[in-house]
Amino acid sequence: MSIAPEPSISRGEITLQPGYFTSSLYVNPLREDITALIGAFSERYNATIRPFELFKRLWKELGWSWLHLRVHDGRSRQSFVKITERLFTERLAKSEQPLARVVALFSLYTFHNTQPSVSTPLILPSLYTMIPADLYQEMLSLPAALEDPELQPLRPYVSHILAKMLEARSFYITPQSSTNAQNPSKLPREILVLDGQEHSATLQVATPSASYQDPGTSAPPKKKGRPSKRDKIRKAKEALLSLERYVDRTYVALPVNPAEPHMTWNPTAPGPVPVHTGHTLFAQAPAGSLVNYASHKNDLLATIQAEPPDGSQQAGLRRANEAVLERLKRIDEMAAENGLEVGGEGGEKTGLARVEKAVNELREMVGVGATGGILRLLEGAGMNLEGWQR
Repeated sequence: MSIAPEPSISRGEITLQPGYFTSSLYVNPLREDITALIGAFSERYNATIRPFELFKRLWKELGWSWLHLRVHDGRSRQSFVKITERLFTERLAKSEQPLARVVALFSLYTFHNTQPSVSTPLILPSLYTMIPADLYQEMLSLPAALEDPELQPLRPYVSHILAKMLEARSFYITPQSSTNAQNPSKLPREILVLDGQEHSATLQVATPSASYQDPGTSAPPKKKGRPSKRDKIRKAKEALLSLERYVDRTYVALPVNPAEPHMTWNPTAPGPVPVHTGHTLFAQAPAGSLVNYASHKNDLLATIQAEPPDGSQQAGLRRANEAVLERLKRIDEMAAENGLEVGGEGGEKTGLARVEKAVNELREMVGVGATGGILRLLEGAGMNLEGWQR
């Protein structure tokens, strides 16, 4: 007899996935908590008190005694214990201060030996602590590093803890740190990047400092592959902000000229005076750039005019003028389709009609544009120069 499947009446339990404990959400805060524990021990330690009793009091005060109750699921707990012990062992390196190495050893010993052995529900204990061979040797040399008179009271405690852990065979020794034999090879492996947050800044925050890094490791490589949709959105926002900063920096208030056709301000009318803004180049014309441009242009046109009218350079100049005119016509057609107008604000001095006249002058070899076409717009090509001064 078959039984039809039915929904379970029991509630589902929230379970942290193993990847959470290798991510920046867990690794970075735990590193900060370890640093806080070391700092608290350093502030209260002196040669007249029992160091391990002080450590146990701080362990309880800072809430470390409840850490094992964080995870119950066997698969997630395996990752939780392995990563936590790895973060303790990374502070045993010679690059750390001796007192920080002592607190890291006390923490590793306490965390490993306070795993619940009898509980309901059953919590899977971890039998071994993985440690690279070079870091293992540095840990064994810790008693010899406590040469300072203030640190010598710590030596018997450190030697006793090392002896107990070696007797219990608590260590699983892996190859050198430079081989990246541990899994994952670097911590954190997964890095949380919030929307709108700079990726490089996030990597800088998520990457441990030199004192926290595993020996022989380097900074994480740059992100490979095509940019994601989030990266494209972030870059677009950055470009927009950069443009806004440029506009704020370069746009200034210009003198109001009531004689201009688009200005209808009445000085006797009540209300605030209108402000006409524009780029800084409009406030102060770039005379130097203008002279430089005119000099180079005249040299170019003189070189072109030095050869016969049917020469290759003359033909190239005509083709360039025709191409620019055709391009502008296409732009004008596209603008007209959207109900827009391009370059018609200045009357006969601007716009597509003047460009077309300048090109015709080059074709017919008459007028100002006869020697350059569009390149002679600055000199008045394509318009009637009578009564107009540049």
